Amino acid sequence: MILVYIDESGDTGTNFNDPQQPVFVLGAMLIDQSNWKKYEERFLTVIREYFNEKIPENFELHTMDLVNRKKWFSESSIEEVNRLRDRLLDLILTERITVLYRKIVKKDYQKYCEDKFGKGIKIDPYIMAFPFICIGISPYLEDNNELGIFIIDEHRSIIDIEQSLKTLRHGQGNELKLERVIEKGFFVDSSKSYPIQLLDLVLYYIRKYHESLIGKAVSPIHREVFDKVTSIAKNLDNLNQGRDILEWVEGRINK
Repeated sequence: MILVYIDESGDTGTNFNDPQQPVFVLGAMLIDQSNWKKYEERFLTVIREYFNEKIPENFELHTMDLVNRKKWFSESSIEEVNRLRDRLLDLILTERITVLYRKIVKKDYQKYCEDKFGKGIKIDPYIMAFPFICIGISPYLEDNNELGIFIIDEHRSIIDIEQSLKTLRHGQGNELKLERVIEKGFFVDSSKSYPIQLLDLVLYYIRKYHESLIGKAVSPIHREVFDKVTSIAKNLDNLNQGRDILEWVEGRINK
């Protein structure tokens, strides 16, 4: 069984004009269940060493807390939090943990929605990006001859997500179809899921990378890890079935 953890960065819902977060990213981290415990132990070792063997009670790695040195990191220096950031990214890289993502530039997406569905019609980018993740993981599951199950950070679009999974699993004819994904995902509190916390870290820097490509000013400290995170995460923007996915989503929205 492959555990497919889902998280996002830059989520502003249907507010496509937030100048601080012009890009939305939805991503997946794929972990074989046989490796889950090993990766958890490695994650906890890094965190334990950072806090001198005493992990704070109820600790959760929030990337924004790390970046802004808040909460658990309020007494840390920039150098210290950056070393932690790098160690966690190195963990993902050295263990060859698979990360896939789909990014949406909100300004372009707003125009797409208006052109396709009419002015004033807004579709949550999460709902548009989710089928790309579903189809993107299929080759990995097939290559490993495994089933996959989604483990998703608590999100307001639970009904839409489950309906997408159900519909994709039961596609007819030439429609897009998931054959190796269990229909019902699990929705979890990210504080209880170290893979979602790690994925949050990767997606934050992937988002910053893509924001830099469209001209948004990005801190040199963030730029330090761009090469690393783009090595870790595979971009699904040019997925072979991209046109089919768009048509599938458009058909569901128009029903």
